[in-house]
Amino acid sequence: MGTQLSDRCRTSLYRAVFSHADEDSIVFVFAGTREDARERAASALAAIHTIPVRNVQLADLASFREMVDIGVSEDEDLRIFEMAWKGADVSAWAEHPLFLTDDPGLLGKWAELYGDLARQLAVGAIEKARN
Repeated sequence: MGTQLSDRCRTSLYRAVFSHADEDSIVFVFAGTREDARERAASALAAIHTIPVRNVQLADLASFREMVDIGVSEDEDLRIFEMAWKGADVSAWAEHPLFLTDDPGLLGKWAELYGDLARQLAVGAIEKARN
């Protein structure tokens, strides 16, 4: 993968899971501290979904460093999009994340990941069709 994440991502990026209406969403936000990340994400999500801030439930809030430390991808920057694992393999990636940021490197990295996943899916389908 070619896109590199910014220093800002490496020092200020947080990811959380937002549960609303029986659906989970992955949210990325920049903040100076974990509590600031929780407040910023909750305020934005409350406005987006027109619900009171107190009703915004965030889970699995993780910093960039925490995401890298628990991830398994060879490209450490991709680890921020990993959501589940089976041994040493990623079994689930963040789908349709909400980026509460305009960082071009972060958006580019996500686009690269999904382009690669789509390519892998197409290659798998072609191989399956041949057999």
